[in-house]
Amino acid sequence: MAGSQSLERGLEILEVLDKAATPLGVREIGRRLNISATIVQRLVNTLAALHYVVQDPETKRYSIGYRVLGLGWTLMKKDPLITASQPHLERLARSHLLNGYLAKLHGSRAVYLLSMQSEGPIAIRSAPGSLAWLHSTAMGKVLLAAMPPEQAYAVLSSEPLPQLTPNTIVDIDALMKQMEEVRTSGVAISNSENLVGVVSVGAPLRDGSGQVVAALSVAYTPWSAPEMSTEKAAELVVDSALQISSALGYSPDR
Repeated sequence: MAGSQSLERGLEILEVLDKAATPLGVREIGRRLNISATIVQRLVNTLAALHYVVQDPETKRYSIGYRVLGLGWTLMKKDPLITASQPHLERLARSHLLNGYLAKLHGSRAVYLLSMQSEGPIAIRSAPGSLAWLHSTAMGKVLLAAMPPEQAYAVLSSEPLPQLTPNTIVDIDALMKQMEEVRTSGVAISNSENLVGVVSVGAPLRDGSGQVVAALSVAYTPWSAPEMSTEKAAELVVDSALQISSALGYSPDR
């Protein structure tokens, strides 16, 4: 069990360093994780020896090492979902100034796998690996709609739903009704529900068995893209989602 605890704490250190705006010292890492500086020092020594963290020789503070980046690149190169989705997100960003996102279900959240920044005014704050609420995002609604209704209800009821904006829907019955509409239309829309002034539109990605394995979504601001509408964004997202799903082995005729 000691080995498992050491592994868990080592991963927690990596997460703390990943979220930190600046490199951290041993005592600060220990304070944030509520563990002793002695234990932190032993763990960061191991992580540094394996190049998962690096230490500034002058300040003696630690930051994420390049080996972590290597793991991320390996995932991006080998995961068929990511490799199939990336060109489509790049095209949507380049040709239509739409920020693009790829996400999967992770417990009661959506976890970002890809985030694509366009030249539009919306700044992406969602790095791969970060989590998003299901009830307020288009991609989250897609993932909820893919669940059996009883599972979706259980997920929505598992914790208080934050009112992120005045438009955020937090009533579970209203959300369940919305999930029915998403299942019927194949498209989810979040209009200023996650961020004020931002519209996002999402569609499901399916594998060869027809199961929804992820969600694709785009985001834009109506004031900066008056030529864009939810209908046009939905058409673009659905078309990309079908092409990605086809690359994953899905056929709508099956």
